[in-house]
Amino acid sequence: MTATGAPVISATQAFLRHPDWSEYEQNRLYFRRSFGKGRHIEFYILNKQKHQPGFITSFAEPEILRLYGIHAARLHAVFATYAAQQEEPWKETFTLLGSDLIKILRIHTGNKLKKADKLKAIADLAWVLGTLGAKIQWQEGYLDLTIIERSLIWIVNVKEQYQNDINGNPGELIEVEVEVQAGQWTRNFLNREGEKRRTALYQYGFINQDVLSIDPYKKELAAALALYLIQNRRSHPSGKYRIQTLLEAVMSVQEVDLIRKEKLKRSRFVKRFYILLEDLTEVKFAIQFDESFPKDLLPSWAVAPKGVGDEFESADSTTQEQRMPDGFFDTWLQGIVIIIPPAPIEGELVRFEKSKAEITKQLSKPGGRKLLAPNASEDIITIDTEVIEDEAFPDQKLTGAMVKKLRQEARLSQMDVAIAMGMSQSWVRNIENKLQDKPLKPLYAERLSRILRISH
Repeated sequence: MTATGAPVISATQAFLRHPDWSEYEQNRLYFRRSFGKGRHIEFYILNKQKHQPGFITSFAEPEILRLYGIHAARLHAVFATYAAQQEEPWKETFTLLGSDLIKILRIHTGNKLKKADKLKAIADLAWVLGTLGAKIQWQEGYLDLTIIERSLIWIVNVKEQYQNDINGNPGELIEVEVEVQAGQWTRNFLNREGEKRRTALYQYGFINQDVLSIDPYKKELAAALALYLIQNRRSHPSGKYRIQTLLEAVMSVQEVDLIRKEKLKRSRFVKRFYILLEDLTEVKFAIQFDESFPKDLLPSWAVAPKGVGDEFESADSTTQEQRMPDGFFDTWLQGIVIIIPPAPIEGELVRFEKSKAEITKQLSKPGGRKLLAPNASEDIITIDTEVIEDEAFPDQKLTGAMVKKLRQEARLSQMDVAIAMGMSQSWVRNIENKLQDKPLKPLYAERLSRILRISH
């Protein structure tokens, strides 16, 4: 189980997309993610503190992000898995051993470095994570207030153990202990009791250790994309992504634009991206291409759906042409790929959805507990994610208006349904308001049917 609230996912993107950071002033940077009117999270680095090691106080912020980006994002994901286990993560600490983190994060795998050097790399990386702060701004509609909260994402203490030399002085580094406490942001975004009172969120997904086995030194983009896919799985239940969405999750806007402008880079990058997808299959991600994907842009190993509910068959072309068709790149960016995480993660998600459905079923019974406190705000921060809608299915009868009616009859709030679906409240609101008379996708209709206890 790993935390997947807005601060966690946004911090991952901040580390992965370091060229997209803006400047307060020279070498003083910030990275902002907006979540609607009056809502945003802004990250910054505190790297000039007296207690910090010299390498942090002397490095400029852009250099820290460039050197440690993907590696910091991976350690951040490990921290998020441990924080999710704490009852009150803003109070409780957990300790990780550097010798374990070397194996989990594949620090300098294949390099002929001594263990002491790898432990030093872990210590430095942990310190970098301890410099990441966040300013979170949101609005409490029922109080007519704007709330701004500042805290470190992770409060990190690093203890280094050295074997003394013959003179009794510190010699070789033999172990590192990383003590971690989550910042105050978890009161609103990782708080079990707060969720029950409807005063906080408790958002989490699942991650398996194999995802971290991708070598971040040799396969940086694949390692980064694996993190993005895992953390966003519950907000993309169909597994469908536009290629442009995937690229912008792990690359800066400037990097994508540079590729678009140079003809030679475009063709080479498409092939590189297909190799990246193959790298994901090595850690058990399932990759398919939507039937709408242009056939002349498919890789030779691709499979595309024949139709809804049908078996999959191999793509028509056995090899991809060396010369891409004119204007291919923008068309390719809009292509849809279906990516499903490894089976252990999917199994945990199925069990999670079943448990949520059972809880909602109990709450919908007469006299069931009302989840939303009388004065609690339903206007909370959620992550806006792209949901690719399928064509309307004429035989599907469940509409947004029906969802609203049945939800109200069951005495459930939009948030209750959102939690059971593993989605955001705004997702439920959009279905009820924007899709009033339109049939829903079968995938969502089936799950909503179970939650609302209806059949059709």
